[in-house]
Amino acid sequence: MFVSFNLVIRFLLELFLLGSLGVWGYHLGGGTFARFILMLLLPLAAAIIWGLFISPKARFSLPISLIVFIEFLLVGAAAYGLIWSEHLLTAVIYAVTHIGNRVLLSIFLHKKKDG
Repeated sequence: MFVSFNLVIRFLLELFLLGSLGVWGYHLGGGTFARFILMLLLPLAAAIIWGLFISPKARFSLPISLIVFIEFLLVGAAAYGLIWSEHLLTAVIYAVTHIGNRVLLSIFLHKKKDG
């Protein structure tokens, strides 16, 4: 049950990552059209990267260290976008929660495979 709960949290954190990038894209754009395009393209790019390299059904199989590196780049980009959009506390809470969730899942999924 603990692993299932953390998988649900992970999914919600992934959605929050996409939303954070959308907020950043909105604040990056200079005009209405640029805001709209960036608000769509940043989350779309992250979703494509996530689907290709990080998701359980990823198209490309990479070493776990590279998967974690790519994931933390995306999390860092989302946190930076929140900070840039003047949401510092939200960025810190998000980054710490995402990293903690990743660590917990790594530990418990590894134990589950061994046991």
